[in-house]
Amino acid sequence: MEIKTIYWNPDVDDSIEGILIDKLSNVGKYKSNLYKIQDDDTIYCIWGRFHLDILMKTTLIGDKIFLKYVGVEEINDHKMKRYILKVNE
Repeated sequence: MEIKTIYWNPDVDDSIEGILIDKLSNVGKYKSNLYKIQDDDTIYCIWGRFHLDILMKTTLIGDKIFLKYVGVEEINDHKMKRYILKVNE
């Protein structure tokens, strides 16, 4: 079985369920966090965002997680992407 890698660019209500296989920091041009979640045949790479980074602080490599993108929330003059995270060890 070939495992493919994709960068997750979700629409509202899109979700991923799988095993957290990596948490990287200071990646790329903007020194962002990068999370990797694997389901059966796909590794999803997810760039960190403010809210997602806060949620992911409590996760450990090997955790089974459910991640759902719920949309953008306006806070003051800024827009913040919001997520729901559930962890099953």
